Amino acid sequence: MINSLLTGIFKLIISLVNLLLLPIDNLIDTFLPDLSVALTSIGTFLQLCFSSIGWCISALGIPSLAISFIVMYFGIKLTAPLLFSTIKLAMSWYNRLKP
Repeated sequence: MINSLLTGIFKLIISLVNLLLLPIDNLIDTFLPDLSVALTSIGTFLQLCFSSIGWCISALGIPSLAISFIVMYFGIKLTAPLLFSTIKLAMSWYNRLKP
């Protein structure tokens, strides 16, 4: 008896909330673009940025050796901690498993 009463109350509350939020949902559907449109726009923007990077670097006069050193530095800086933590984790596993 109590279970069916509570179920009815919850269904009533849910239907009233849906009724109140229906206009907001319709406004969102009408005025906000679809997710595929947003992802396409982001892709187009990134393509434009990446196509102009070469021109910006040549306009600044940065030599290719300096660019190579910058890429190497960030490559080592971003991958070395992952490598060290993996080795540290493997050594701790080995120390725990050895008799």
